[in-house]
Amino acid sequence: MIIRVLICAVIFGSLTPAYASDSIFTSTTELKAEAITLGDEAAEVVISPFRVKDYALLTTLGVMGAVGLTYAFDGTIQTKVQGLKGNSLDKVTNFGSNVIGNPFVHLGVAFAVYGGGVLADAPKWKDTGAMLGEAVLLADAGSFIMKQVVGRARPFVSNDRGDFKPLQFKTDYDSFPSMHTASSFAMASVMSSMTENLGGKLLYYSAATFVGFSRLYQNKHWASDIIMGAALGELCGRVVVHQHSKQSSVTLIPMVSDGAYGLALTKQW
Repeated sequence: MIIRVLICAVIFGSLTPAYASDSIFTSTTELKAEAITLGDEAAEVVISPFRVKDYALLTTLGVMGAVGLTYAFDGTIQTKVQGLKGNSLDKVTNFGSNVIGNPFVHLGVAFAVYGGGVLADAPKWKDTGAMLGEAVLLADAGSFIMKQVVGRARPFVSNDRGDFKPLQFKTDYDSFPSMHTASSFAMASVMSSMTENLGGKLLYYSAATFVGFSRLYQNKHWASDIIMGAALGELCGRVVVHQHSKQSSVTLIPMVSDGAYGLALTKQW
């Protein structure tokens, strides 16, 4: 439903030129609103996995089971993957890990999409950029906190999958979960929500999955780190998309009524 409300009628011979919408770069109000939204989303990321509604708790138990099962075979999986070593795979996985899966690259992409949407006065792309940035920030922050709490040794440090030093903040004892994978799946979750095309969805998730494989191949993570990272990233992406879907869209558009020029407030639910 679209409701149009005439805000003002300007009795001039021509319309005043339209300007790009406010953004976090130009408006403290927008910046504060973004901070509030991010806080609400962070709380939802923590709370939503334990809700009984919509089978969320059941899904959480399923993820925990998948992580636990993978953990039991971490050593075997690691040995198999390391046996695939070769020059070609070295190159492509290096690109997958350091470029496609780089959380800083993801933030840069989100910034570029958001900024482009502002400059082009394209609300859809501005919102997409905001969702990408929020999802990546949540996934990265969640990963970082879990890494420090769990304190799992990276496989190149210890061959023991059960080598944990929780809350000791030791270098290279930050394997669980994979931040690169979490960030990549957060991006894939948001982008897949923006298209109905199955091929597009497969492309986004294939890229995220390849990042996970790349981290495993480079011996940076155990397989269970990848599974948990993927689940965390997907959760963050879905929370952000759901939060934005609840927000109404309000825009100003030019209009003419009975010979008078003015602006109309368009609100869509």
